[in-house]
Amino acid sequence: MNQYIENSNFIYIPKFIFPERANQLAKEFLEFVEKYDIKDDVQVENSQSYQNFVGFLELLCEKTPEVTKFLGETVLPTYTYARVYKNGNELTRHTDRHACEVSLTLQLKKDHDWPIYIKKPNGESVGIDLDSGDAIMYLGCEAEHWREKFEGTEYVQVFLHYVRSR
Repeated sequence: MNQYIENSNFIYIPKFIFPERANQLAKEFLEFVEKYDIKDDVQVENSQSYQNFVGFLELLCEKTPEVTKFLGETVLPTYTYARVYKNGNELTRHTDRHACEVSLTLQLKKDHDWPIYIKKPNGESVGIDLDSGDAIMYLGCEAEHWREKFEGTEYVQVFLHYVRSR
C-alpha cells in the first residue's frame, strides 16, 4: 500500500477529473434528482442522495486503474453514492462499511467551501477543501471522517467506493 495513505489515512488528488467534467456530471445528477423527485437521505437529513447513478458508475469503473495506482494495490469497484447537501447539513463523524474500504469523495459543484475532516492514525484531524474535480482518497473503514455544518446553499459530491482485491 502507498506509504503516505498508510501514514495519514488519505491522499488528496487535485484534478482527479477535469472541472468541466465535474460540472457536467453535477448538472446531469441535479437534473436526475429533480426529474425523479429524489427525497431525503437517511444519513443526512434534508439532503438528497442516490446510489449508483449511471454516470457515476461509469466513472467508478473508468477510474479503477488510477485508484489502483494511487493506492499501490489492486482495487475492485463496489458502488457509488452521490449526495446534494443543503444549507445546515452536516455529516456526523463515522467510519464506513466494508464495501467502502477505499473511498473517494469527489467534489462536483459548490457555492461555498466546506472541508471534509479525516482523522489520521496519530489522532490528528485534518480538514481539506476541495474544488470541482478534486478528490480525497481515504481508508473509509479505518479513518473517521465528517463534515461540520454547511454554511452554503448547495454542495454536490459523489463517493466512489472500492475494496482491495486481496
